[in-house]
Amino acid sequence: MAGPHGGRRGSGYKLQKPRKETINRLLKYFKPVAGKLIFVMIIVTISAILLVLGPVYLGDIITKANSTDFAVNPYLQLGADGIITVLWPKLMLNFGIIIVFYIVNALIMWLADWIIIGISSEYAYNLRKDIKEKLDRVPLSYYDHTPFGDILSRGTNDTQTISDSIQTIVVATIKSLGMLVASVIAMFVISWRLAFIAVAIVPIALLFAIPISLVSQRQFIKYHAQLGEVEGYAEEAISGYTVIKLFNKEADVLETFDDKNYLLQRTEYKAQFFGSVIYPLMRSITNFGYVAVVIGGATLPGGGIGLIVPFLMFLRMYTQPIQELGNIVSTFQSTIAAAERIFFLLDEEEIVADKEGAITDLSNVKGCVNFEHVAFSYSEDKPLITDMNLNVNPGDSVAIVGPTGAGKTTLVNLVMRFYEINEGTIKLDGVDLRDYSRGALRRSVGMVLQDTWLFHGSIKNNIKYGRTDATDEEIIAAAKAAHAHHFIQTLPGGYDFVLNEDGTNISQGQRQLLTIARAMISEPRILILDEATSNVDTRTELLVQEAMNKLMEGRTSFIIAHRLSTIKNAKTIMVMNNGDIVEVGNHAQLMARKGFYADMYNAQFLGTTDYGAAEVITD
Repeated sequence: MAGPHGGRRGSGYKLQKPRKETINRLLKYFKPVAGKLIFVMIIVTISAILLVLGPVYLGDIITKANSTDFAVNPYLQLGADGIITVLWPKLMLNFGIIIVFYIVNALIMWLADWIIIGISSEYAYNLRKDIKEKLDRVPLSYYDHTPFGDILSRGTNDTQTISDSIQTIVVATIKSLGMLVASVIAMFVISWRLAFIAVAIVPIALLFAIPISLVSQRQFIKYHAQLGEVEGYAEEAISGYTVIKLFNKEADVLETFDDKNYLLQRTEYKAQFFGSVIYPLMRSITNFGYVAVVIGGATLPGGGIGLIVPFLMFLRMYTQPIQELGNIVSTFQSTIAAAERIFFLLDEEEIVADKEGAITDLSNVKGCVNFEHVAFSYSEDKPLITDMNLNVNPGDSVAIVGPTGAGKTTLVNLVMRFYEINEGTIKLDGVDLRDYSRGALRRSVGMVLQDTWLFHGSIKNNIKYGRTDATDEEIIAAAKAAHAHHFIQTLPGGYDFVLNEDGTNISQGQRQLLTIARAMISEPRILILDEATSNVDTRTELLVQEAMNKLMEGRTSFIIAHRLSTIKNAKTIMVMNNGDIVEVGNHAQLMARKGFYADMYNAQFLGTTDYGAAEVITD
């Protein structure tokens, strides 16, 4: 699956983006759901306050219940007979209030989680939508150097990582901050001395957490990059499994995959290890805080069980956010790493936008194509087309031949504006191609490629892919003209037969016939044929060639020829070499000149070696 300038293999990963920039861009995606997010913040804050009220009430109950002063203890009653009675209903009522706090807190957290699930799914939807729209705007050269597996990894794995982490980060962070602030305030209100002992563990915890989190972030960045590389290699191996089996390369491919997979496994292990080690480390540190609170609560003035119990509960709420810091940080690092890869994709250079007021109506196009001093190269250090001049009149059929790398496919790619020229002008009916909208231009061009591209769906939908309003009668007529009608009728369901991805459940020749029918039904003004009959048998080739001749009538046609026998009768044959047009004429004229075309023809059919058999295979 090499691109036009040497392939598309690559890591697809670049240098790290500034974290602040990445975070700001992640936050922008919350804008459509800002109202829901604010509501979640409010109710989670209320939940944190309810959690703090529980220990406050419990401490008050314990303090009063332990008092022997009947004026202070509302749960004891001294009877006239001197018997002390415990007022259980009143005591249970106060405990019931605490239970209500926790029940309401649980309901609030369920509501918050339910809302966040909706927010995360909408967030992922918008992110995937932006990625898809971006991929429609990047130039074709992006796909030449970026593995498809890496692109898919960014749009699926990385997006899902961010979506899954939203609930963890958003709810846990808001709840943790609320509990932290509320518990600190409550502790200082109850006992400022004991509060100072409790909060002293925070600097110690952060001293360990920060450096470990930085190591974790670097590992997560490497992990996501290597994940995309593994998926890209796997995608390539699966799509090229026939070639791999043909050359008995299963063991080599497996070895390479194992190496990449092992690196991925080790990186993931390190990332998860450093991310997970923070939690137990923080928990161990906070356990010292519990001991310090018990000792302080027992020795400080005014201390006792009524102070120690609620303070231990406060300390648990205070240290819980710190203990969860490891999980939050680990998730955050993974999210940042995934977001960086997505934003690098979203920041890729885009194709030049259509001019304002670009021509969108090409219904009256005649098909006159002119190349005027055109220069183009896929890379600056490898010139391809340097100074091309070409005039094709409306209705002309031009066969383009030449060795591999001559620029034949490049020429038609430039006509389609798949790539932008570096210098010069290409005109259609005297108008610069850049003055047309790309959509209108491509609607007026039909292409039949050597590689068949069909989509999962019915044969009917594949034939009318370029003209969705085509009637069933028009579809059948196009199929008959392409000599595909007979084999379609033999399939279960006929025109409603569902093709697999790439149409792998029918033969290569049958797939080619369907692409020819697809080109026919679109009724283009300009036709591009890239060896359209290369995958059909000799008998079918004659029938298809007849149909193609009918299709080309009255249309400007560019025919990229691999087998020179298929273009012997062409009105004009254009011979290309090293990006330049070296000869133009019909077959008889070019053979009489005994030049480059004659050498190429003789090498292909007469077995001569003047041209070189290795160069006869064309792109």
